[in-house]
Amino acid sequence: MIGLAISITTTPPMSPISVADAPVEAVLVPVLNEESTIGPFLYELAPYARGRRVYLLDSGSRDNTVAEARAAAKRLSLNSSVIQCPTGLAVSIQAGMEASTEKCVAVIDGDGQHAPAVIDALFDALGCECDLVIGSRAVRGAVIEHGWPWHRRVATRMLWQGVRMTGRCRGVQDPLSGCFALRREAWEQRAERLETAGYKFLLDFLTVVPRTLRIAEVPVTFRVRRTGTSKVAFGVFWELLVSVVWGMLGGRVPRRWISFVGVGGLGMVTDAALTGILHAVLDAPFAMARLGGIVVAMTQNYVLNNRLTFKAARRRGAGPAGAGWIVYTILQGLGATVNRSVSTAFHSVGVPWNAALVAGVAAGSTVNFMMTQRFVWGRSL
Repeated sequence: MIGLAISITTTPPMSPISVADAPVEAVLVPVLNEESTIGPFLYELAPYARGRRVYLLDSGSRDNTVAEARAAAKRLSLNSSVIQCPTGLAVSIQAGMEASTEKCVAVIDGDGQHAPAVIDALFDALGCECDLVIGSRAVRGAVIEHGWPWHRRVATRMLWQGVRMTGRCRGVQDPLSGCFALRREAWEQRAERLETAGYKFLLDFLTVVPRTLRIAEVPVTFRVRRTGTSKVAFGVFWELLVSVVWGMLGGRVPRRWISFVGVGGLGMVTDAALTGILHAVLDAPFAMARLGGIVVAMTQNYVLNNRLTFKAARRRGAGPAGAGWIVYTILQGLGATVNRSVSTAFHSVGVPWNAALVAGVAAGSTVNFMMTQRFVWGRSL
């Protein structure tokens, strides 16, 4: 597990809490640019936060989210802290787990889409010999408000089915929930194996937990966002796909390598499509068409890897990005050489051509990944 750099600031409650009365339960609230929602959300959360510690997990909000949260917490006399976390919902939750010390921890999004009343149900279920309790949209009693976009409903149900088919979600009906509670000992037993990034902490955690983990689901009311904007974008969807594949592979393959190979697959599609258009449709010489396809695909791969695979070390600005592209293209040539050498060597000793091709691609991709990770995006990895 990669260590996370975090900072904590505290908003003290109106009346001091003695060591003997220190909370044993905590509520983690991930936030990002929730200026218009965080105040009303904390007012609604307050009745369920009495006697519990509240941690606001801020992933670099660019608005007044933190100021609004601190002001609301002071008015409500909440025992709260603000934790400055790395970018990404899942890694912010991971940072909150590492920074907090309470024996039982619940997570609920700060955008107000989960009704805070579920907090009591989560902790009550933890007290009934459970290790993990999930606020589920897919069990009897759950409510999804009218007005949630139909395409989000369809996409969510399709993703549920896809994730369940991987066999890594331990029978959980809503493995994509952002609302759950966890015993600290269950977290600490598996924290070193967890490699999470991006969007769905719960899905990644389910991948590494033992089958003996005691899991329950309680119904949650999932509400339509009334203010603010959804954080779901292509990058979030890509990270979710990476999590699904990572889970299918049992968490044994680095997530960055999965993303890198996936980006390479998109590049192959672009290369083939552009080569076909240039040669078959525009009647360009095949050699020129191949060059165009390769250059465009290589550039696409660089841009996507910069934004998705290595976003923590993303190169910004024309100068750094341009220099990175030059180094990237040179290293891609090295990977292609390894690809050809390995596949040729395998085929020369009697390995069928298709198996030799797969071996070459695997070797070339691995070399590309290791070299670009080190020399293109190695500054903060």
